[in-house]
Amino acid sequence: MLLVGRTNWWEEHGLDEAMRVAEWPFITADAGPRARWLASIRRVSLVVVGGDQEFRWQVVDAIRDLTDVPLVVLADDADEVVTLVTAGVDAVCPVTEPSDTTLARLSAVFRRADRRRDPGIRYLRALDLQVDLWTRSCSIGGEALALSPTEYDLLTFLMSRPSVTLPTWTIVRRVWDPAPSDGRNALRIIVNRVRRKLDDSASDPRYISSVRGSGYRFLANVTEEADALTEHSLHVDTAPLLNSFGELAARLGVSPDDREAAAHLVALVDAAGVADGLAVFRAERRRMQLLAAARMPDGWLQRVADGVPLDPSFASAQSVLSGEVVQFADVRSVEGKFRSTADSIAGDGFRACHFVPIEVGGVVWGHLGVVRRSESPLDAVTMAYLHSLCAVFGLHLKGRS
Repeated sequence: MLLVGRTNWWEEHGLDEAMRVAEWPFITADAGPRARWLASIRRVSLVVVGGDQEFRWQVVDAIRDLTDVPLVVLADDADEVVTLVTAGVDAVCPVTEPSDTTLARLSAVFRRADRRRDPGIRYLRALDLQVDLWTRSCSIGGEALALSPTEYDLLTFLMSRPSVTLPTWTIVRRVWDPAPSDGRNALRIIVNRVRRKLDDSASDPRYISSVRGSGYRFLANVTEEADALTEHSLHVDTAPLLNSFGELAARLGVSPDDREAAAHLVALVDAAGVADGLAVFRAERRRMQLLAAARMPDGWLQRVADGVPLDPSFASAQSVLSGEVVQFADVRSVEGKFRSTADSIAGDGFRACHFVPIEVGGVVWGHLGVVRRSESPLDAVTMAYLHSLCAVFGLHLKGRS
């Protein structure tokens, strides 16, 4: 949900707290241009506008042609309702109503929205393998991979739980319905077929490993990726993203130390609006130390004040240890693998996570962590943007060493 209102408007009316209690994920904007930008780069399901009459109309004019998700305005002027609806607003709710009544009205509007626009995962990527969950298609090294329905179901099930050993009968029950009489042998045959198509080896696997006496495990790091907002591509102004590279370089040039440099990196990513919380950590011996953060809860800041161990049960630590991006749509779904990360942030309402290792001279220096309250991972464009910023940051650090 995108909430558009001047600074502190939502706090003054108690609606932001009501939405947190109801566990509604939302992002905020304090002006029409900012709302337009966020609606073009974030997959939102509902836009809600509050504020005085002049502000409301500025936002409606800025955003109505950009998105076809429901647009709701909070206003008490009954004479304004007809003109707002005529201008393309889907509903007008009184500001003076109790917050629970407002949330009920918003929920009713949302129920009528096209759920096909809901955020979610589209791609699974591992090494040179890509799976498109929407079209049920696969490719490896850019070449289409022909999989039978059963082979596809097996591969995606294993990829959805990377590095976790899945028992034979758990896989059989998930892939076949009903399960074959000789499930163990049927699974062995399908695994061998998938391995051949992936050019994988049972003796020296890159993708699927056999675990003697247990089952199978997908070895490669898997990145969950959202679909790109292609329907808005003509409306997206990429100038803010491109300009931020020059702005970061200029700020880093006058940064006296790593901590201030990290603060500049965090500030620019925060301004881009791609995250609900973010932080930069530096790896020091066997721990990671927080250098800068934005919009992370006080409880989380207290928990990491003494550092975070380089323990692979933390997804952020895994990105540093492996030198690979770690990204997933819902931290609760990877609790078995990244237990410490789930314990640390799930209680604060964060869901999607993205951790980018920062390299300096070929050595992992630390990482940039980005979290969202929605279950929507980053898309390829946003991922490339963050990786490029981290590369600029790493070059700056190398130049100072």
